[in-house]
Amino acid sequence: MPNWCSNSIEIRGSVEKVRELWLQAKRLESQDDGQSLLEAMAPIGEWDYDRAIATWGIKWDVSLEGLEFIDTNDGNGMITGYVDSAWGPPIEAFESYVANNPDVFAEIKYFEPGMSFIGIWDSEGGDFCFEDVKGLLMIAEDDNEPLVNELLEFFNAADYFDDLEEVA
Repeated sequence: MPNWCSNSIEIRGSVEKVRELWLQAKRLESQDDGQSLLEAMAPIGEWDYDRAIATWGIKWDVSLEGLEFIDTNDGNGMITGYVDSAWGPPIEAFESYVANNPDVFAEIKYFEPGMSFIGIWDSEGGDFCFEDVKGLLMIAEDDNEPLVNELLEFFNAADYFDDLEEVA
């Protein structure tokens, strides 16, 4: 059983391009077991562990459940929402997609409490990953980088660890 990484994703670009990605993922979903976004972004064909890790950064694809396509009615579109992934965020799939589609912006905010890391990757700034989330929560808010505080708040990390302590 893997540790699950929570991911908030956003993919933005021309409505035609983003809709095309969404429809391809939906087609794959209807042919498979409901997991298709990464295969639509960075195809590997028949699943293979080593190929999945190398191409997507994780071993399994992610589900479209929790995601939506939005036509912003200004010529742009976006895929946005939340997905869970095994062990970490699917950064490599996103890097591959934007390398082939440089006119698209993509962002992943991620939190993996089991391995205690949190971060953000985007196609313009790269990856910022912070380890020891529980330790970061113990540091005074004004001693942390603003980005750390933003991510801790976004994922409600303090409440997550408080809930774990209550259960124990």
